[in-house]
Amino acid sequence: MKIALSPEEKLRGFIKFLDVKLHRRPLTVSIEVTKRCNARCDFCDSWKITDHREEMADFMEVVRRFDPLVVVLTGGEPMLRRDLTAVVRRIRALPGFRYITLLTHGGLLSQQRVRELIQAGVNQINISLNYPDARQDKERGIPGLFARLERIVPKMASESAGIFTIASMLMVDNLRDAESLVHLANCWGVHIAFSGYNDVKNGNQKHFVSEEQVQELRSVCRRLVRLKRDLGNIMTSDYFFETLPEFYEKRELGGCRAGQIMLHVSPTGMVHPCAELPAIAHFTEFTAGAFRGTACGKCFDSCRAEPQAPVTLRRLGELVGLV
Repeated sequence: MKIALSPEEKLRGFIKFLDVKLHRRPLTVSIEVTKRCNARCDFCDSWKITDHREEMADFMEVVRRFDPLVVVLTGGEPMLRRDLTAVVRRIRALPGFRYITLLTHGGLLSQQRVRELIQAGVNQINISLNYPDARQDKERGIPGLFARLERIVPKMASESAGIFTIASMLMVDNLRDAESLVHLANCWGVHIAFSGYNDVKNGNQKHFVSEEQVQELRSVCRRLVRLKRDLGNIMTSDYFFETLPEFYEKRELGGCRAGQIMLHVSPTGMVHPCAELPAIAHFTEFTAGAFRGTACGKCFDSCRAEPQAPVTLRRLGELVGLV
């Protein structure tokens, strides 16, 4: 069951990218299919929510309206939706090219579930992983989580090329684990991508890299760039590694284009510039390209950092798999 994009699909994706840019549609639409979550992360309060359980049954019209290049299914924990496979299948059935990804902590993964999602049309499953060992269990409050990932991910990665990517926050807690995470991903046969930490979700500042630790972070980032060249499994741009220390120094960095190149849609169909900012309008009333943007710069996640990265020959080669 190989799912890596064919040359023809890459060409269709490039044409879709040009079409999205020309018509000022969002490149990425993140669909929060549920707010429910069975993890206990201290940097997110989704698991504390006891109300607002209303969820749209079908997100086809959201995707049809905005017609993005990339659709990200997120939560909460999206795999708590028993009908997730059906949600994916309906989105995939829409005409035109789109790349469908899923963000999960992986605690509900099984070989059967992965195969069902691939058959339904998922291109990539992003596993949120910040530690290369059982410390991940403690962070998420899910006993046996890392052992499950260690058992399932390498097996399914060998069966389905390109299905998994590890998504890691580079923060004070795991600075000295970053290279181990890259080697773990390489051992499992998957890619890895990094984001920065922010406290926008619930104000928890204890995971920030302090001013005194920024030089250590710069050193780690330089080593990650070299490791990227050596192993070829890091998807993150050089620009991100060069700029992340500045974000931690200032705790704010302008230039975010949330609401323009990316949108977030809640389980009830409300459009947000990103998951952390207030709703703008219901998706049926929001016109892509009309939003003037936000002055927020309080995160340096990959969803805002990578679109800002300079388009160099090396970066183009990385994106199409030639470097």
